[in-house]
Amino acid sequence: MTTYILDTETTGLVDPHMTEAAYSIVDISDGKVTVLQAPRAKRFNPLKEISLGSMAISHICDEDVADEPPHTDFRLPNSVEYLIGHNIDFDMAVLKNAGVTHTPKLICTNAMANYLLPKLESHKLVSLLYHFHRDIARTQARDAHAAIADIHFTELVLCSLIDLANSQGHVITDVESLYEFSQMARVPTHLSFGKHKGEAIADLATHSDGAGYLKWLLKQDTIDPYLAQACQQVLESV
Repeated sequence: MTTYILDTETTGLVDPHMTEAAYSIVDISDGKVTVLQAPRAKRFNPLKEISLGSMAISHICDEDVADEPPHTDFRLPNSVEYLIGHNIDFDMAVLKNAGVTHTPKLICTNAMANYLLPKLESHKLVSLLYHFHRDIARTQARDAHAAIADIHFTELVLCSLIDLANSQGHVITDVESLYEFSQMARVPTHLSFGKHKGEAIADLATHSDGAGYLKWLLKQDTIDPYLAQACQQVLESV
């Protein structure tokens, strides 16, 4: 059983192809994260044009990866049982676009942060780094969005989120209990966007304006399925 922390840089948000992948191998025991293999990174030719928006974020341009192996050469060992990442579902979609068929259990630090810190102004990776580790963020965050740097930042944020969860009465001791907590945290308790950002979904359902907003969200084709589950549950409970 192997656990990866993984991050990818891509061509963009639409049909994303990989331009860079980085990972580290970690162990989680007694509520602590131990790095078994330091982060490694590899660039790939995405076989499609990189969007300007992605260039502005990752600073990887088409000419930088023109001579790299195609993204379809990426391999995820079958021994990898857990993948940890910030918005890891997006990275998993990138891997599938590269032809990866193996599907590990996914652990999302973004979902954990939203659950544990629902009223925090931002749950982006570097924002969380500033929240938990300001000194490190001040000296190292300029490297954000290089995949190998984001692996290190995710490790730091993950350790802090596990400590915070355990301090709030949750029990995270190993990777399986971390996965179970992440799955529970995926169903949001608070909205993270829009005019009701930061408000508890359960509270919104108790008055007409809020309930109407939740019903409107449920009609949107692009609604996150976990958010839809949360909205549906609270509307049915009132």
